[in-house]
Amino acid sequence: KSSLRKVEIETGEVLKIHRLESKFFGEGLVVFKGRLFQLTWKNNVGFVYDIESFEEIKRVHYTTQGWGLTSNGEELIMSDGTNKLYFLEPEYFTVQSSIEVYDDRNHVWQLNELEYIKGEIWANIYTTNRIARIDPNTGKVLAYIDLSGILSPEDEHPELAEMNGIAWDGENERLFITGKNWPRLFEIKTV
Repeated sequence: KSSLRKVEIETGEVLKIHRLESKFFGEGLVVFKGRLFQLTWKNNVGFVYDIESFEEIKRVHYTTQGWGLTSNGEELIMSDGTNKLYFLEPEYFTVQSSIEVYDDRNHVWQLNELEYIKGEIWANIYTTNRIARIDPNTGKVLAYIDLSGILSPEDEHPELAEMNGIAWDGENERLFITGKNWPRLFEIKTV
């Protein structure tokens, strides 16, 4: 049921959709140099699309699972569900370097959805309502953002799953959060 969508943010209306073949479970997505890059979870295949038409330009391959994807403006940054983040060149997804993520106690595992925000990598930690703010040079967690309780009891339903979406609108400095089968997209501010 994976798809790539352009959505009117105020209403949720789907303006454009590209459905992935049923064998692909779509994961991380980033806009990079005028193109869309999308990962798949276990297929080791990523897609590069034209940003306007959603037409597939090419496929890229990688050796890990694909969880989250972002960019620092020069290279792509990918998570695979472990405690590692991979810095990739975008043409062939060749790993240029990697870092291990850790906090004051241990390595931080299940790094999921990613965003690059003001020089930090923000990573949702799978099955939690926490986001780790990570130093991209060292892998050290600078802080956690705890979003427990963001959904109201009225939002609960049987197919509701974990928080799994972070989106940064750098032009307007807006941060959006959502999750799998969540009925809402939240714009939040951190203080």
